[in-house]
Amino acid sequence: MKLPTIYFASSVALAAIFAITSNSVQAIDLKSLSKSSTEQLKMAATEAGVPLDTDAMIAYAAKQLNFSESTVSSSFGALLKVAQDNLSSENFALINKAVPDAQKFLDKAPKVSTSSITSLLSDAGSAGKKADSLNYLNAAFDKLGVSRQKIPELVNSFSTYIDKSGYGDAAASLKKGLSFL
Repeated sequence: MKLPTIYFASSVALAAIFAITSNSVQAIDLKSLSKSSTEQLKMAATEAGVPLDTDAMIAYAAKQLNFSESTVSSSFGALLKVAQDNLSSENFALINKAVPDAQKFLDKAPKVSTSSITSLLSDAGSAGKKADSLNYLNAAFDKLGVSRQKIPELVNSFSTYIDKSGYGDAAASLKKGLSFL
């Protein structure tokens, strides 16, 4: 009676092996990827919610602008703070989706003291908020030792990296939040 049990078990095992080996396996030749394929991969990563590699972005900007990664991280935090202050929560959510560790950079943004006049600016509507943001950026970048002329280069570096990583909406939101510069 043990013979049928062994026969049944081996038949099941053979059927499983046959099922596994009958599935086709395809390899991707990475050298043959075209630009459109690369774009499709980016789109798939974005749709799957694959976050941006912020460490690579910071290293890229640091190398591009000849700054330390610490300075670039703090600069990105300052720019995110201002963008957050000048965007709707829905628009800033696009940035948070692309940069899920945005809070880490916001925490690295330089803390600067504000005068009572500056505090009044933020209550003076959209124009006042932008003036307050500009005052913050000037003080923050002075504290970091970064020339104000480098701010547009930093914005461009970050937004380009975010866009090329498949997060065009987040890049557009970042630029929108900093459009007054």
